[in-house]
Amino acid sequence: MPLGIYKRTEKYKKEVSERNKRLGILPPSNKGGINKGMLGKHHSEESRKKISEHNVKFFLGKHLSKETRKKISESFKKRYIKEKHPMWGKHRSEETKRKISEKNKDKHIITEEICNKISKANKGKIPWNKGKNKKEYNGLFTMANSKMREKNVNWQGGKSFEPYGLEFNEDLKEVIRNRDRRKCQICEKTELEEGRKLCNHHIDYNKKNNNPNNLISLCRKCHTKTNHNRDYWIKYFIKK
Repeated sequence: MPLGIYKRTEKYKKEVSERNKRLGILPPSNKGGINKGMLGKHHSEESRKKISEHNVKFFLGKHLSKETRKKISESFKKRYIKEKHPMWGKHRSEETKRKISEKNKDKHIITEEICNKISKANKGKIPWNKGKNKKEYNGLFTMANSKMREKNVNWQGGKSFEPYGLEFNEDLKEVIRNRDRRKCQICEKTELEEGRKLCNHHIDYNKKNNNPNNLISLCRKCHTKTNHNRDYWIKYFIKK
């Protein structure tokens, strides 16, 4: 019998009521359905197991009717959609979409009138970088960036700014890519799938050590991944 059309008989309800009275289980005292008989108590592991087995047997092979599903759906909508949007369940016509699109086209275009307004608003204001030459400006910018970098947990003391060895050229990179069959050595994505040339990664993170055994081919995503947890990746590639 489908669960949606299952109804408890009066006889069954009476038996449940009498059993609950014998066990001292009181009926729910409020709309929330809190059973005072179990308030502050917990089922034992054995009881939970029995309840679970009973529920599996009871609901196994049964399906909710379409009517019941509809009722559940409506109750969820009432419960979770407190304030319905005026466009809820509606669809805009193609003409309406076109009108909205045309209206929004010129929204972000800065006209000559707007430029003049901005110019008037900024008249008399002194730019913060006025009187500073390019070297001073770059110096201030670098200082601000370096303070932010030092706070980062992944900061390695500026290793990424170290120059590569002269032997680390395009010819060597191609040799490594061909040796690794043009595949990423972590996710095995091919160069064709990547849509660009694979990166050459230094296993020991030493840019001067350009021994072919210290180089490995990686896709862009996996290469970014190796910047974190470096000790793990060194061991990973050595084992590989």
